[in-house]
Amino acid sequence: MGRAGPVDPRGAGKPCLPLFVDLLDGGRTAHYAPRAGRAVTDPVPWSAGRILHQGVLCYLAVRTGSGPHLTPVVYVFDGGRVWLTTSRRSVKARTWKQDRVVGGLVRAGAQSVTFRGRVRTYDAIDPLTWPAATVGGPWLIRAATRFTFKNARFFAGYAVDAGRVPLAWSPAGRVFARVGLADGWVVSDDGVVEGWGEDGIPGARFRRSFQALSRARGIDLGAPAKIRRALGASGTGAMVLQPEDREPLVLPVRWRRVAAEGAFDAVVPRGLAELSGAGPEVPAALTLDHASAWRASDMSGMVVRGTAALYALGEARRGAAELRERIRLAGTAEDAVEDAALIRLRPSRVVWWRGWTSGTAA
Repeated sequence: MGRAGPVDPRGAGKPCLPLFVDLLDGGRTAHYAPRAGRAVTDPVPWSAGRILHQGVLCYLAVRTGSGPHLTPVVYVFDGGRVWLTTSRRSVKARTWKQDRVVGGLVRAGAQSVTFRGRVRTYDAIDPLTWPAATVGGPWLIRAATRFTFKNARFFAGYAVDAGRVPLAWSPAGRVFARVGLADGWVVSDDGVVEGWGEDGIPGARFRRSFQALSRARGIDLGAPAKIRRALGASGTGAMVLQPEDREPLVLPVRWRRVAAEGAFDAVVPRGLAELSGAGPEVPAALTLDHASAWRASDMSGMVVRGTAALYALGEARRGAAELRERIRLAGTAEDAVEDAALIRLRPSRVVWWRGWTSGTAA
């Protein structure tokens, strides 16, 4: 594999498409950000733009018939949009042929940006994408160039592993994608900092009682032991909630594996759960990953998928003491426990990856 660079989709003089690689397959609401699909590049709020420029990975969610799918990708933020690549055969790329709605999360330090929008793809072998590439040639080339420079260290990693890179991960197997940020929020451990685009907070519904689940063997034990050891039994991750009549919402969470129940507890400030419009039960996916500073072959992780249940202390009529303890055990600061929400997921399916290899367990 040679040095990463743009690929010409139509011949001399036509706009070039970079076909690079990914890693696998409250505040007041502002109203000056663009809705997805508009031919404008109005910026998101400055605080959100700063995080989007500084972040390394974007956790991108799509809706599928079996529930939401959420994986990390490298990206660049340019022209008020998020740009990324993915394999032409990936779940994301296949889903976008029917459903272009996405949700995403980018972290930078103590704050994150969660956003929703629509995606447009640019594929060198798909003639249906060529008119858009022709019209948008200048900003497409600019985004491709900035994508290359921002992610140069990862391309160096691919160069080291060039002899082992599968075709789907090589430039010839990629599509370039642009995500318009219809709405979103800057969030922190304290809740919502600032938002744009969305008219109000949709709220969430919570179950009225909490109790331990019956004992069960975790589906995640079907993932390789080396991956599970790297991830540990608790940490930080990204979780997507998929209400039936809304776009997917990706949240930064603290998580803990509850081995006896074969389940995962994820904790967020209640204000973040209220952004979802979900509950008391909702299709969900939790992504846990062990990243590398520059080499994709050293990265590993898994996505656990299933139906999640939402709980909040102010809503629990029974089991509040046990719920409070579970929130603490997930690593929540003592002064934040009362304002936290717990999202419990007993997965029915697990997708895992390590370097170029991936698999499923169900």
